[in-house]
Amino acid sequence: MKQPRSLSVVIPAYCERDNILQTLENVTRALEGLDLAREILVVDDGSTDGTGELVRSNLARFPGARLIVHERNLGFGAAYRRGVAEAALDHIVMVHGDNAWGWQTLRDFFSRVGDADVIIGYTRHMTRSRTWRRTAISKLFTLILNLITGRRLHYYNGLQIHRAAVLKSLRIESTGYGFQPEVLVKGLRLTKTYVEVPMDLIERKHGESKAFRVKNFVDVARTLRLLRTLESASLPDAEAARVSER
Repeated sequence: MKQPRSLSVVIPAYCERDNILQTLENVTRALEGLDLAREILVVDDGSTDGTGELVRSNLARFPGARLIVHERNLGFGAAYRRGVAEAALDHIVMVHGDNAWGWQTLRDFFSRVGDADVIIGYTRHMTRSRTWRRTAISKLFTLILNLITGRRLHYYNGLQIHRAAVLKSLRIESTGYGFQPEVLVKGLRLTKTYVEVPMDLIERKHGESKAFRVKNFVDVARTLRLLRTLESASLPDAEAARVSER
């Protein structure tokens, strides 16, 4: 039996004035026609380019959307945790504010709500949308995480749909880009099933990626150490098992 079909979409945004409205348009269009109760939470993480003001002045265009504001930049992970804390529905997904996903691939992904405890998105044909260097780094990171966890996942830094009750119970220590793998690994340890869903990435058209910052590399290294320690400890009685894709 499928779980209740409702979805909170959390959109962290830091200085994404040129991308945030298109992100909201794609998310809103993706949700149209799906049998899902929904809400959209934009977390403006102390932007200095007017991102929050732009969202506030356009909220009426996006049903179910509301704005949460951090007075200063607290980091990607902190913005995500704030959105999770504020979310009110049965499932939660984070969508980046940089307009990296078109509405079609988002709709396919959102439609999987309830198919498993955790829905894991991964980028197919990554070299079509990213440089070979960034692709190589992503694949190396995935390989390291699979070696640590003993899993064979396609990707750890993609979109993830989690049951809200599980997600709200997690203690997430990472603050930067390492938080997504931490959320996924810890979430899988507390649930029964997962499914991996291929997605088509559209690399950002405006602004620069904030992933390759020194503080993020430090956070990722810290996350790897944390997960290695976690996985070397005693495992829970049952971990999530992969279910068949459609």
